[in-house]
Amino acid sequence: MLSLKQLMEWVIDPAADAVWDPVKTIITEQGTKEIAPQTQEEWDAVRNGAATLVESANLLMMEGRARDQGEWLAAARRLAATAEQALKAAEAKDAAGVFAAGGEIYNACSACHRRYAPQLNADSGAR
Repeated sequence: MLSLKQLMEWVIDPAADAVWDPVKTIITEQGTKEIAPQTQEEWDAVRNGAATLVESANLLMMEGRARDQGEWLAAARRLAATAEQALKAAEAKDAAGVFAAGGEIYNACSACHRRYAPQLNADSGAR
């Protein structure tokens, strides 16, 4: 079984990046550019990242990983729910929905990190 640190670094963080990175707005002096998946393969990668997050939330609730039966489990459930929103949006090819769900995923992760891993830079996965 992976350690909690390995699960976060090797599975959860890359899966979150797969949701966050393909959908964004870039604002420069030249104007605003919307970035979104263009091919089925790109949408599938977002969907797969979201699905990995949904299932990873279950891994966070396993005995031996769950830090407590209260707030930890609630945080993992919040991750699952927000990742499920991203999954549905990716399946619908709804870039705005993926972006909104990605923000909720970030908020869920940040809230948990503030409580359980305050030594981590909460902005390391910033969008």
